[in-house]
Amino acid sequence: MKKLFLLLFLLPSAALALDTPTSYIRSNVDAVVAILASPEYKDEATRDAQMQKIEGIVDGFFDSEELSKRSLGQYWRTFTPQQRDEFQVLFLELIKSVYLKKSVAYNGEVVAFNQEIIKSDTQAEVHTTITSPQLNIPVIYYMLRKDASWKVYDVSVENVSLVKNYRSQFQSILQKNSPDQLIAILKEKTNE
Repeated sequence: MKKLFLLLFLLPSAALALDTPTSYIRSNVDAVVAILASPEYKDEATRDAQMQKIEGIVDGFFDSEELSKRSLGQYWRTFTPQQRDEFQVLFLELIKSVYLKKSVAYNGEVVAFNQEIIKSDTQAEVHTTITSPQLNIPVIYYMLRKDASWKVYDVSVENVSLVKNYRSQFQSILQKNSPDQLIAILKEKTNE
């Protein structure tokens, strides 16, 4: 269930540059919820089309370089530019494969936009809560502004950071393996 809610907050909209971090998150969440709630996708046969549409939104939501850099931590410097590019693509694919499949469990949950914290001209947080009669899940989006556009570089669901979670896993792998071996592991996981 938590993965479904993380998904709702990992997803972006087609809007390019919006005025505020909250408006960026809101437009993306609204776009994903509209796809999840659409009667057009209620039939099992339309699930692939629904997921493709959501994936199209997710592809522009994250700052994939910043997400990757923070998830690899100190090991980012050990990757060649080509390995970094390949890692970024595979890591985003992994996130989509893990979380998008959970989205079909959407059951009318509502997102409350609680607070926007502007840390600087280029950093912000948007605090939200996913609610339903049975749920109250806090979600925080950590954002960077680059080239006049806000992007997400981390999401925290119930105080569990996506970046910190993956950083722990990646560092454990990279202590014993090369960047190419980690990339091979990601390729295998995204093909499952």
